[in-house]
Amino acid sequence: MIAQYDFFKNKYGEELLIDLIALKDIERYIRNTPIQRLTYFDITFIASGCGTFAIDSCEEDIAPNRIFFSSPGQVRKWNVTDIPDGYALIFEEEFLCTFFSDAQFVQSLSFFYTYSNPPVLDLSQSEFEHIAALLHQIKNELTTFKHTDKHLLRALLYQILVLLNRHYSKVNPLSSKSQSNRYVGPFMQLVNAQHQQNRSVDHYAQLLHITSGHLNSLVKECCGVNAKRYILSRSILEAKRLLLYSDLTIDEIAANLGYETTSYFVRAFKEHTGITPLHFKKQ
Repeated sequence: MIAQYDFFKNKYGEELLIDLIALKDIERYIRNTPIQRLTYFDITFIASGCGTFAIDSCEEDIAPNRIFFSSPGQVRKWNVTDIPDGYALIFEEEFLCTFFSDAQFVQSLSFFYTYSNPPVLDLSQSEFEHIAALLHQIKNELTTFKHTDKHLLRALLYQILVLLNRHYSKVNPLSSKSQSNRYVGPFMQLVNAQHQQNRSVDHYAQLLHITSGHLNSLVKECCGVNAKRYILSRSILEAKRLLLYSDLTIDEIAANLGYETTSYFVRAFKEHTGITPLHFKKQ
């Protein structure tokens, strides 16, 4: 099975849902379980190194000034000989959203919830150094952490996320409508949590207190596909993760994802990808 890691909330003596970790300090996790799933948000900053790093089915080279973004539930895979120099900035959504008035702030960040663009960003040397200086401030605050320091840590994290979102959006622009839609973010959250139990557009529309037609239009405007297609895409994405990174059989994956029969799962997978799950696994 895929190794899963939860947030170490009491590392600093009391609950703190943010941390900054040198990649060298987690070498044993990278080497012992190179395939891993996190239950929290992770931004990995590469200062130097080589090899590859995959997030779901997107595999990219490790290179200086490159940043990788992963959200809870995504599967990551390290393929390195030597551990790269860099940092992992990790946090729980609750750390920001229980304090700031914008409860959908993390959901609106273009680099965490993207299915059409890669979860990777390359910065110039000066841009990377600017972010690195803010990371250094976070490290200093964590070293001398006191309960009253949480607000400063939130402010530093917020600043880093906004700057990264600005850089990412320049490379992968989104429409202003898709960024401001107040229904699509919650819809994505609900689908992430419930797609194994329910793939009905009506179900999610009722939870959001809007019509199915309205939900389809909003998701189409934001994501380029209607709500039904988005829900199927999320289910197929999880299927790909299990096919790539687990030893589960096709029957077990179909059952794990809530499909009534394996044949129904195979048809849905082939309709979405053009190939069967077995063919995908062999590839």
